[in-house]
Amino acid sequence: MSTDTQDRTFIVRNSEKCFRFKDEAIINHAPPHKGIYELVTFDENQKPEVLYVGAAFDKNINECLEGHANGSLEPKASDLLEKHPNLYFDFLTQMTHAKTVDDAQDVHWWLVQKYKPKYNDVNNIQNSGRAGAIKAVEED
Repeated sequence: MSTDTQDRTFIVRNSEKCFRFKDEAIINHAPPHKGIYELVTFDENQKPEVLYVGAAFDKNINECLEGHANGSLEPKASDLLEKHPNLYFDFLTQMTHAKTVDDAQDVHWWLVQKYKPKYNDVNNIQNSGRAGAIKAVEED
């Protein structure tokens, strides 16, 4: 792995909406490709809270969400739904300038650092070490 100390900026865009965490939504809306996804809840004022940022690099997003649903991946959906019955998922549809898995790892790290999700081990998520400062700009 080569090191590149230049700062990196990625432009990321989430799916057009969040989908309720249910089997039929996973089947119909979770993409069958690798990428980054989020498990999200909303409070009574509809303010979102990112609970978990997942990196689907070995499996696709659909398979990872199914893993949370059937309990083979942590956090298990059953545990999340006990505490957060208003559970949704979304995923990144765009990661401009992310051309490699290392780049996607850097975006994943940046999102975890930004949101500090309850169900990620924030201190155990590493960036690729290839870049200086890493920043992502979220577009609507």
